[in-house]
Amino acid sequence: MDKGIPRKEDTVTIHGAVKTDPGKVRSINEDAFGFFPDIAFYVVADGMGGHAGGEVASSLAVETMHASITATKDEDLTPILDFRGQATTGGSRLLIAIEQANSTVLAKSQENPRLAGMGTTVAAILVDHREDQVNIGHVGDSRVYRIRNNQIELLTEDHSLAQQLVRDGRIKSEERDTFPQRHILLRAVGIRPTVSPTIRVEKPESGDLFILCSDGVHGVVDEPDMLAAVAQRRDDLPQACQALLELANARGGPDNGTVMILRYGG
Repeated sequence: MDKGIPRKEDTVTIHGAVKTDPGKVRSINEDAFGFFPDIAFYVVADGMGGHAGGEVASSLAVETMHASITATKDEDLTPILDFRGQATTGGSRLLIAIEQANSTVLAKSQENPRLAGMGTTVAAILVDHREDQVNIGHVGDSRVYRIRNNQIELLTEDHSLAQQLVRDGRIKSEERDTFPQRHILLRAVGIRPTVSPTIRVEKPESGDLFILCSDGVHGVVDEPDMLAAVAQRRDDLPQACQALLELANARGGPDNGTVMILRYGG
């Protein structure tokens, strides 16, 4: 998938591509994604749960968030403050969408015993062209990176036990991605009646690349390798996505992998 569809009010076109792969170990792919350039909304979700639960949770979260973002497109919402204190209306829309996804996934899991305990991570971007903002919302350990001036920066912080131990000073940051219990999540969509997403707003620059990916990719492809693979193919985003998935699979492909890359103008 490779699209760049500007809306009438847009002044910057966003080109993007997305690919997903079950990996080398899993028999089914519990990842889901949403690529909606008409409303400037993009999301990756990594499901979890027995039987078909993870697959249902991730798909349901994407569908619910898409419907919510569409419904609030023209609403005059009160801005919220992101975790650094910056005001954002787009963040309000993301917050509402994630909260609705949480309620929907939880209700579905309670209706069907086969789906009990299912949940999903989400990492989402909503571009607000009127405010010239890129709004990021996430829950769990799916991540958003940005490549700017040939440097890569992680824009999300995992809601995981390993990251909590880093914050507490009990392990070093470089140990986070190899920590034995790194897959234990402290937050996920659909697990509890309420959810606390982290919202972040960024001022984009032309040529910025945003990478959304599940832990099946970032868990085995470190930031230097991610930067190298994408920078070499920044003019061919589908190939950049494919290169990251091939790297993940070459390193064992221990989990489903999904990667989406967006180029802001440029």
